[in-house]
Amino acid sequence: MKDFLFFNYSWVENSTILFNNFEKLKGHTIDIVDEKTIYDFKPQCKYKNVVLYLHEYETIPLTNHIIDNYCQDSVLIQHDTTDHENVQVWSNRQPALVMQRELTPNTQNPWNCPVEPFHFGVESIYEGEKYQRDYDVSFVANMTNQRRAPFAHHVLNLANGSLSHLKWFVQVTQQQLREPQKYSEICNRSKIGLHYFGNSYDSLRIWELASCKAAIIMPHMRNLSVTDNEVPFKHYTTIRDDFQDLEEKILYLLEEERYKEQAEKCYNDYEANHKPEKYFQHYYDKIMRYAK
Repeated sequence: MKDFLFFNYSWVENSTILFNNFEKLKGHTIDIVDEKTIYDFKPQCKYKNVVLYLHEYETIPLTNHIIDNYCQDSVLIQHDTTDHENVQVWSNRQPALVMQRELTPNTQNPWNCPVEPFHFGVESIYEGEKYQRDYDVSFVANMTNQRRAPFAHHVLNLANGSLSHLKWFVQVTQQQLREPQKYSEICNRSKIGLHYFGNSYDSLRIWELASCKAAIIMPHMRNLSVTDNEVPFKHYTTIRDDFQDLEEKILYLLEEERYKEQAEKCYNDYEANHKPEKYFQHYYDKIMRYAK
């Protein structure tokens, strides 16, 4: 018998790090099955716990077959890093626990089972003192969701208008287009990094900016994962959802170099609580309250 069977996506780095850490950091016996290997997978042993993340239309019948026929006595845990705010239904059996990245006070839960929040565990992109902080403000975004469009237009208007005297880096694309090294360089050269909601409230960008000592300006985070009862994240400058106070907040942080203190506090918080190996412990503790 093994401790955990994980149904995973091979290309989702953040979840793969979490799942591998069950073996790497805690010594559990595990198997990981993904979208490539599920078609040939047949359990060779019993599992105490099954964590279900893989949920493609064509794979749900396969995972259901395994869970229903080989894992009747296993604890079923649903892991969701998608952009869905509401709890999803991916199995025939009700999970004992749902780990939900986009958990907010408005989340609906059709299973009526325990739901716990968590956020992305994102690797640091900090490059030390390699670069000067020569960009006053940066905003790098993909227009994958139109609710970000008004904010992007406002940023461009500021950069070309009343705040044109500042040094900006603004890149807004219509598709998921990231050049990791170039993006990392921009974040490390930025005094202030801007963020606004896209497909989800949690975002890679938040934790990447935090990891590289950039002061963050964004709306209040909705995710329950960063509330006082979880692992708080408070060292960012909040703007209104209509972002009409963005100019004021940018100038305030740049005045007397206030951005430095906020950026340092944000970085220290990331290092102490939110980097992947630190945040894994929080995630693991939640899982083990329900797991065999």
